[in-house]
Amino acid sequence: MNKKLLTTLSAALLSLSGISLSHAESVAVEGRAIFIVDNSVPGSQILVKNLANAAANACLINAGTNLLGLGTDTTATDIVIKNGTAVITTYNTTLSATDVKLVDVTSCPITSVVDLSACYATVHDGKLTVPCLQYDDDVISVVLGQRGKSMNFEFESYKPGKGHGHDHD
Repeated sequence: MNKKLLTTLSAALLSLSGISLSHAESVAVEGRAIFIVDNSVPGSQILVKNLANAAANACLINAGTNLLGLGTDTTATDIVIKNGTAVITTYNTTLSATDVKLVDVTSCPITSVVDLSACYATVHDGKLTVPCLQYDDDVISVVLGQRGKSMNFEFESYKPGKGHGHDHD
């Protein structure tokens, strides 16, 4: 608690003394791409790099959507990638207003590659559990119940993204 208070107090004192505070640009990682909000150019932009080797990726430049076109008093403050859209939070210093800008990023490598080689199934107490089943573009965990004493099973339940850290809505 004291550390947080000291940091806040120091930032306030620096701000009052006219010394500008520098901070890192906002970053989002989605699939095989890193998205960076860059305010070093007029109007701000989104830089994209490959997650594997940090090499520049021109997916947004090629699509003509990397430049955000923000006004002179507006900067991009944060970025989140959701369902193929970059949601960029903006702040206008003149109006003291926060807003958002949406950018289509489907031209970038945002789809995740799921390694299904570790998938396995278990049978215990009459339940067949398949913890990693790819169903269309989704990965789910499925539980099947045994029908009588036969080797026939029927669907009982499922859980999205079970055990693989995927975000599903």
